[in-house]
Amino acid sequence: MIDPRDRAARIRAAAEDASVGVILLDVVLGFGAHPDPAGALAPAIAPARAAARAAGRSLGVVVSVCGTKFDPQGLAEQRAALTAAGAVVTCNVAAAARAAEVLASHG
Repeated sequence: MIDPRDRAARIRAAAEDASVGVILLDVVLGFGAHPDPAGALAPAIAPARAAARAAGRSLGVVVSVCGTKFDPQGLAEQRAALTAAGAVVTCNVAAAARAAEVLASHG
């Protein structure tokens, strides 16, 4: 929540792991959270998905973004950046889990 560098590294590693078909992430916005979590994660998501495609497999990324339009990170901007990187973005953890299940079953 505070420093997404480890998460970004794990996303990159997942691209190289053929046993990984879906990555499920939780992003929390608000005071005390990273100032731009999408900006820190999106640069890892798009290349990871591309690397998986190049290896002949798909890698789904599902992100639950918890926040409001009043959060300093900007809910709409965070959602847009993650979507642009190729992630399926949901507004709650339950929806994210369902989306990850669907992607995993169609892997």
